[in-house]
Amino acid sequence: MSPLPLIVSILSSPWADAVISYDEGIGPAPGYTQASAAIGEPSRFTGEGIWPGVVSPFNAPWLADEIVSIGSGGHLVLSFDEPVQDDPHNPYGIDLIVFGNTGFIDSAWPSAIVSGVFSDDNGTIEVSTDGKQWVAITTQFADNLWPTCGYSDSLPYDAVEGQTPTDFTMPIDPRLTIDDVINIDHETLMMYYRTSGGGTGIDLAETGLAEISYVRISTPQDSKLTPEIDAIADVEAQIPGDVNVNGVVDVSDLLILISTWGPLPISGPLADFNGDWTIDVSDLLVVIGNWS
Repeated sequence: MSPLPLIVSILSSPWADAVISYDEGIGPAPGYTQASAAIGEPSRFTGEGIWPGVVSPFNAPWLADEIVSIGSGGHLVLSFDEPVQDDPHNPYGIDLIVFGNTGFIDSAWPSAIVSGVFSDDNGTIEVSTDGKQWVAITTQFADNLWPTCGYSDSLPYDAVEGQTPTDFTMPIDPRLTIDDVINIDHETLMMYYRTSGGGTGIDLAETGLAEISYVRISTPQDSKLTPEIDAIADVEAQIPGDVNVNGVVDVSDLLILISTWGPLPISGPLADFNGDWTIDVSDLLVVIGNWS
């Protein structure tokens, strides 16, 4: 099947802005071949008019206008109007987040106890500065951990929207693994998510590229899995010293940093500014040096 060229644009934003090409491949999920579904913000609420519910780690987006499926041998190429930078000031050094429709299996429905993962359908990720020369991401798959979470104040199966949207440009701590969350409940899981909306975090440093404008997600010819993609986000840089990420560096950031002194726990406050996973005097000096 030949690729279908498409150009779908929206106003400048942290999300992918245009579909450059889409080849559905062989055997995509029936009815889920609307490539423009991957443009714009990830889904916060799903199932409207059928089975409405918040998008949560236990309730993935599933409507046909929310996710696009890529069958074997197929691909999806998206572009950003503004290049995505390899920025060490981003939280955890993560530059790009891919949102699919992975979810956690609830072993005690509806109590929301993590017992495994569903719809983790992989998908190869490649990035490019010009849409011609591609560099593969070797550390992550597209439709993988972590499941999307639309609201930080919602229960996992709520049928109405929450009041506190998560931040889709905030990555989850890359040290977190599936073993860390197996058998925990939703409340504890949200402590790991903090303000993040989930997704698969990618550090462009592994590519050697200073910036990229194109992302290609593809499925191998022999794959029996069909990744589904909801959106791709450009991570927002953290102001050096701004531990609570509120736009200013002040006494609140200083107090949080001091209270977290020592080895940084998984999903701890964003007080590690040199990437050594330890809160120490070097991080303290960053806060003092950038006082608002």
